[in-house]
Amino acid sequence: MELRHLRYFVAVAEHGGISHAAERLNIAQPAVSRQIRDLELELGFDLLSREGRRVVLTDAGRDFAVRARSILEETQAAAEAARRIASGEAGTIRVGLLESASWADHVPLTLNQFKRQHDRIRLDIRPMSSVDQIDALLAGELDAAFAYRQDNIVEDMLAIHPLRCDDVVLAASVDLAFDRDGPLSFEDIDGLPIVAFPRASAPAYHDQLFAALAGIGFEPQIVQEAVDETTMLSLVSAGVGCAFVNSANMQRPPRRVQFREVEGLSVPVELLFLTQRTPGSLTQLLVDTVVGLCNKKV
Repeated sequence: MELRHLRYFVAVAEHGGISHAAERLNIAQPAVSRQIRDLELELGFDLLSREGRRVVLTDAGRDFAVRARSILEETQAAAEAARRIASGEAGTIRVGLLESASWADHVPLTLNQFKRQHDRIRLDIRPMSSVDQIDALLAGELDAAFAYRQDNIVEDMLAIHPLRCDDVVLAASVDLAFDRDGPLSFEDIDGLPIVAFPRASAPAYHDQLFAALAGIGFEPQIVQEAVDETTMLSLVSAGVGCAFVNSANMQRPPRRVQFREVEGLSVPVELLFLTQRTPGSLTQLLVDTVVGLCNKKV
């Protein structure tokens, strides 16, 4: 059964006969009759009752006409929806982002400009860790991701657009007084209680950070673990301990937290925009926005 069978039959039902349907369809009457016969043969029952030159719908034909009309309307609606998506007029893009990276520069500028240029496309924003974003992107559960480079990136499956490089700073309660301004020395931070994140949440970054801390002779005294930097900063604000966090957090400092650089401590980490190697048409519009902003050197 093909859509043309349904179109021809619905035309006969709506226009009261084969000859009128043929006129409306602008095709020969025998062609309409042949398609209706083929449809009836496939179904195994009559749709039309032929009374001389007249045809009327059988009971089965009347029910089939209602359902066939609905199928044709749904098919037309599906085609129109797909056309709008293909032309960038509608649709949804699933975008992952890491909250600490979303407060300044590329992420908010990209999302703002994209919505102004493509206001009919819905952005489904999903806050997730970098590791989880990459896994979701590889699994087809995200269309794009703003994530830090991690060791679960499969480079031959993903398109990678470097955005910026952040570093690590010490977050401490404002109640904690240091003897100097500017970058802190090892002596300034030695013995401080530390709030950290579990290795499983970002293995590559965890290993780089703790290797860098060992490199300056600092052995963290971990008093609490938290799964993300938002929670870590809340604990810092509450005076539970200090934390080594991404410098991107300085764009949205909590009221009772200070950020300080530490001499000799650097853990540069790349913020990336990731998509499938061959993104869909809507995702490509988002890629174009990201690339355009990068070319302007945001």
